[in-house]
Amino acid sequence: MGLVSSRFSAESESGHCILDEMDSRKTRPPGIAIPPSYPELVRQMLETEIIEGNLVAGARVSEDELARRLGVSRTPVREAMRVLEGHGLIVRHRGKGTYVARLTTSTEAETLYELRAPLEGFLAGRAAENITVAEVAELERLAAGFRQALPDRQQQGLGGITEADSALHWCIYDAARSELVSIVRSYWSRLARELYTRAFLSESPERFADQHDEIVVALRARDGAAARQTMEHHIRSGWEAVRSSFQSG
Repeated sequence: MGLVSSRFSAESESGHCILDEMDSRKTRPPGIAIPPSYPELVRQMLETEIIEGNLVAGARVSEDELARRLGVSRTPVREAMRVLEGHGLIVRHRGKGTYVARLTTSTEAETLYELRAPLEGFLAGRAAENITVAEVAELERLAAGFRQALPDRQQQGLGGITEADSALHWCIYDAARSELVSIVRSYWSRLARELYTRAFLSESPERFADQHDEIVVALRARDGAAARQTMEHHIRSGWEAVRSSFQSG
């Protein structure tokens, strides 16, 4: 396959740079802020391509080729790739080039989930102490949105519930007001690329929706211990689903 999908051609049919065209049309979904810089826009585009599998694991990526196709200089491309490297989606091999990270092994996934449970449980507990009334309301809306998206997954795929789940988790972690969220951010894109899909295909997402509701109840009550416990249980349930997926091949 090519380096990037046809969405990344440097010019649209009208002959304008695609980045200029996207900015002028404000084509992003409601609620998504316009990136403050081209590097952020480039990062979003590349991350989407990797997560959706259009840039496959192990594919080589070139700053020059991406810059040419996007109609920008190498600088924003280089900055975007540096961020994605920090997110675990791109790896650099000295003297060999830059590549899309390979897929996570079962052993690596188990290690990641062993990290997730106490860390994200801690953040949920902190969120119970710091969450605002407005954030509780937003969290309730997101939990309901996840459940409402479940019936559509057969026709529209898992993208909707994956995004809804991610939004809910980040509402909680941002409410924690903790610098440890940077650790979660470092591996979240890898979760979105492959492990979320494994979890949702091998376990009924309705079960995860019920667990979301339990977490919301704990946070609404400002019960830090319950929030931590329910989040840890939620993460471990996710690992059981992921492990089952690896075992089934």
